[in-house]
Amino acid sequence: MTIERRLAARLIKRVPMQITLAVNSSAESVPAATMNISKSGAYFATNLKLREGAKLELRLKIPEEIKPLPPLECKFVGRVAHIEPLGNHGMCGVGVHFLYYSLD
Repeated sequence: MTIERRLAARLIKRVPMQITLAVNSSAESVPAATMNISKSGAYFATNLKLREGAKLELRLKIPEEIKPLPPLECKFVGRVAHIEPLGNHGMCGVGVHFLYYSLD
């Protein structure tokens, strides 16, 4: 039996975003897109080598279907909550829990 840990309903939607591996740095960002998203986190596929607990900066526009967040492009800082392999091409699915966001 699987225990549901999500606190917010997920929206299955592709939302383009930019990922920066080092928070508050001038590191290069990498394009990606969500597979699902909620007001508390996102899930996306990537070939980046990430680890659970790592902090990331994500820049994306929250879909209007998710409230109460503003429908503007935001910068989120999130923590990698889980990682799972996706297929045989070096891709993995990454779940990120949003810690906070800003409109800058």
